[in-house]
Amino acid sequence: MLCRQSAARDANPFVAPLSSRYDELDGQMWLDNVFIPWEHVFFVGTDPDPIARWLRWHHLYGWLAKAEFTLGLALALSDAMGLKEHDQTVEYVVDLVAAVQTVRSCIVAAERDPQFTPAGYCFPNHRHLAPGRIALFKARQRISEILRIVPGSSLVVAPSDSDLAAPEMAVGLEESFGGGGYTALQRAALLQLGLRPCLLGARWPRVGLELHASGGMPNWRGWLRQNFGDYNVLANAVLRAIDVPMPRVDVSNIPAAPIARRRPVTPPSA
Repeated sequence: MLCRQSAARDANPFVAPLSSRYDELDGQMWLDNVFIPWEHVFFVGTDPDPIARWLRWHHLYGWLAKAEFTLGLALALSDAMGLKEHDQTVEYVVDLVAAVQTVRSCIVAAERDPQFTPAGYCFPNHRHLAPGRIALFKARQRISEILRIVPGSSLVVAPSDSDLAAPEMAVGLEESFGGGGYTALQRAALLQLGLRPCLLGARWPRVGLELHASGGMPNWRGWLRQNFGDYNVLANAVLRAIDVPMPRVDVSNIPAAPIARRRPVTPPSA
């Protein structure tokens, strides 16, 4: 087993509240002489895609969790910075709510309107799942930008707990960062919590793996193209509004086209 290096983080957990707790050691694993009992084998016919769809569903849940955390952080910062009644800040929050709720709705639809394997097992419907991921792809940078905007410049000058404990600085920092129901330590802790995702921008610690693990935007667009089932129905329904006899529209080539292969890797010859 070969794991990647741990994400870089500050040794002080006050300054690095997220990375000091959470890090997944993604890596590679080689297995020899593996025995899998038949009762642990899922029959999906000749198409392995239903299993992969559950993995993509899992990916989208993980991405949604990050978006929800960002929304919660923006709400908490709005309160801490006295901006929860500021109109523009509320508009920023609504942008985050729209992104989060779009993905929530797509996941619910994928689960409530599933597809089924030949053996009768359900799996998430990509007709609903793919739009959620595409929406997050498009919103990811905007989400990070809003998280930088909401707390303002206080985000980058927030003191650490050691700064607040220094006798020569404690009084001044308390006057600057305390008030409004928060002590300086409480407000600084919240700002530090928001600072790390903002420094990463759209690049959460696992973003490289996340973007590649399920193929990125081209693959999600391809899965949506293949699973949207109303091409001909919608096109021919439009023609009923015309009083002139029209030829039947057939655009079945759109979902039938294969998804473009990712960059091919050819192993060297022996």
